[in-house]
This record gives sequence, structure tokens and C-alpha cells, in this order.
Amino acid sequence: MEEKERVARILDTLEEHFPDARLLLEFNNPFDLLVATILAAQAPDERVNQVTRTLFQRFPTPQALARASLSEIEEVIKSLPYYRQKARFLKESSSILVEKFQGEVPPDLSELTSLPGVGRKTASIVLANAFNIPAIAVDTHVARVSQRLGLASSSSPSKIEKDLASIIPPERWIRAAHLLGFLGRTTCLARKPRCPECPVREWCPSADSL
Repeated sequence: MEEKERVARILDTLEEHFPDARLLLEFNNPFDLLVATILAAQAPDERVNQVTRTLFQRFPTPQALARASLSEIEEVIKSLPYYRQKARFLKESSSILVEKFQGEVPPDLSELTSLPGVGRKTASIVLANAFNIPAIAVDTHVARVSQRLGLASSSSPSKIEKDLASIIPPERWIRAAHLLGFLGRTTCLARKPRCPECPVREWCPSADSL
């Protein structure tokens, strides 16, 4: 079986098992998602959602967040790890959005990654989920599952992204990230993968060897 055919079967099967696979961060617009994704570093999505519900009420726009003091932002997000650094990222990125991008989140990878606290993964999440622009966001779940399934040969997120992009058609990039991520969250766990329950074990070279 050719590799692209194997990948297609994996994705088709995951689509059947996880039809509701999606980004778990809550957002109403690109700015919300940018903020939520910056806050999500080293933090569970559920906790981020609890924080952003309050944050978005108090500071609903880049202008409002840029005007806020660091102490005001820190007070809202202090339950998250690295909250002081993240507060600075939010304020600085919001200021840049106001000054350079007319208060709009740019739908461009290089412009997004020019913002403080925004790496390639964060930018890809925003592009894919806020703008529906084909991108593969490689988080820890996607990285782990890709390696175990033999879809990627490196542990580097940027190299994993390139490997996936070379064997998955662009029109499936967004869904592929969601599907692989859901498999990682529910079945292909980091410490104790549930191989007997895995819907794609027949195409996995690591099945039952972990």
C-alpha cells in the first residue's frame, strides 16, 4: 500500500470515529482565538476557556486589551501557568494589532508569527480555525500520534508539519490536525496508549509495541 493511500485510510477511519473532532478552545472571532491560543501554552483547554470567558467580557477588542494595564490582565489570567509572561504577550500583541494592522488579526503566517508569543503552531491554529486557510497545527498530541503512526520521522514540530504536508492533500490539513489530535487525546495516550481500542491500529507500525 502506498503511503498516501495508507494516510487516506487512516483519516477516513478517524473521520468515522471522531466526526465531531474540532478545536476545543472557545472563540467568536480571530482575535478571541489568537488570545486563547497564546494562553493555551502549557495549559489545558478547559481551564483556558474558563479564563477567556471573563477576559473577553472585560477586554473584547485589541484596543481594549492594549489599553489595559499588565496588572489588570494578570489578575484575570493568574490561574494559568506563566501568566505574567502571557499578560505581556497579550498586551504587546494587541498594541501591534492596533498600530500596524488596524486592529485586525492578519490572515498571514509571517505576520502572525511577528507578534509576541505567537509561534508557528499558534499561527497555524488561527489560520486554520479562524480563517479556514489550510494549515497543520502540530501540538503535542498531533506530534505523538504522527510519530507512532509512522507519518513523521522527526520529533521536531516544524519537520513533522512538513512530513504531514507532503502526504496529506491541503484540503485535508485542517481536519487531519483535528482528527490526529482527538486520537491522541482519547486513545493514543502519551504514557499508556490504548492500542486494542484504536480504530486505526491495522495501519499503525507501533501498535501493541508501546
